[in-house]
Amino acid sequence: MTGKRILAAGKFDILHLGHIAYLEQAKELAGEEGELVVVLALDKTIERERGAPPVFPQEQRRKIVESLVFVDKAIIGLDTNDHTIIVEQIKPDIIALGFDQYTDARALENLFVEKGLNTKIVRLEKRDADGLCSSTLIRKRIIDYYRENGRPL
Repeated sequence: MTGKRILAAGKFDILHLGHIAYLEQAKELAGEEGELVVVLALDKTIERERGAPPVFPQEQRRKIVESLVFVDKAIIGLDTNDHTIIVEQIKPDIIALGFDQYTDARALENLFVEKGLNTKIVRLEKRDADGLCSSTLIRKRIIDYYRENGRPL
C-alpha cells in the first residue's frame, strides 16, 4: 500500500456535516491508495461523558459511519483508557484529530514513542460545514422545535 493508514475517532451520534468534513479530511491524509479506519466510542463512554446515552446505539452508529464511501472500516472502541492498545491493533501511520477534539496530542505522541509505536498525530483544520454541524446543536434545535410548537417531548 503506497498510501497511509489513518485512524479517526469520535462519537458520531447524529451524523452531521461536521462529521463528514472531518472524515473526508482524514481520508485525504490517507491518499488515494490509503485506508481510513474510524473508531467509534462505546455507548457507555458517551453516557459517562455526556450524562445521557447516545441517540443511536454503537452498532448502528458503526454501520452508518462504515457506509460512507470514504470510510474503509469502522470499529467500536475498547473499554479502556489506554489508547495505545487500539493503536497497536490498527497500526495507523497517522491519527487524525478533529479541530475540536481536546486530546493532548504531544502527551499522546510521547506515549506512543515510549511504546515503540511510529504513529504521528495530525490535528485537522476546521472546515466549513454548511448547516448544523454539532450533535448538541441538532438536539437543541429539535427540543426547541417541540417546545415552540407546544408538542410533548
